[in-house]
Amino acid sequence: MLTEKEKIEYELLNLLADVQDPVGSVTLSLLLKEKNLDISGATVGRKLSSFDHQGLTVKQGFRGRVLTGAGFKKLTDFRNRKRQAEVSSKFYESIDVESKDNLVDLLIARRGIERETVRLAAIHATDGDIQRLRALYSAQAKDAADGIITSDNDVLFHQALARASKNKVLAAAYDFIWQNGHYSPVMEYIRSAVGGVLALDHGNILNALITRNPDNADKCMIDHIDGLISDVHKYWSLAQKVIGQPSPDSKGEII
Repeated sequence: MLTEKEKIEYELLNLLADVQDPVGSVTLSLLLKEKNLDISGATVGRKLSSFDHQGLTVKQGFRGRVLTGAGFKKLTDFRNRKRQAEVSSKFYESIDVESKDNLVDLLIARRGIERETVRLAAIHATDGDIQRLRALYSAQAKDAADGIITSDNDVLFHQALARASKNKVLAAAYDFIWQNGHYSPVMEYIRSAVGGVLALDHGNILNALITRNPDNADKCMIDHIDGLISDVHKYWSLAQKVIGQPSPDSKGEII
């Protein structure tokens, strides 16, 4: 995501790349106005001076500035970051947790990532990793017994699993999915509404890790995620019965 300052710098570099010929601050200010950016010629001039100082542009007499190789490299960096932000935005739109279809799709994505993660964790987890997972499981089981929503410990347990896999790419993929802060509380609410307990599944996963059994760990994780998917379907059926309507085409929202 670009800051407001970086957005202006990006647009200026973009214009300099598009125009190609030397261009001055007044012309650039007018071109920015066409993009609904009301930046004065003086402000643009200061930005260009800063670009000169950084080696991003070079002044060609009174004609104006052109981009240097470093300037084109900086513009490419901005474009990549902008594209990544747009992809992230589309991703977050796709995981609206109030949509049944999106929630199920998210769980299917999790199943693919976490079954490999837990297999690796069964092989590579250190004694410290196992200790951490034991403590998180105990805290979650206690909360569940006391009727307390355990979504925080749920997130921490799965994060600890991802770290225990010792695979940085899988851990990063997991973190990316769980950046949606509404996901875990919604799943905990759904599971409790249909009579399930997250901590029970986590106990099975933990035992598979303690015994260093990748195949069993894989099976326990698949059972866990498939159980969550089943709970989502049950919840939507139940919700529709409560409000006396036929089950929707999976597009309904959590009530």
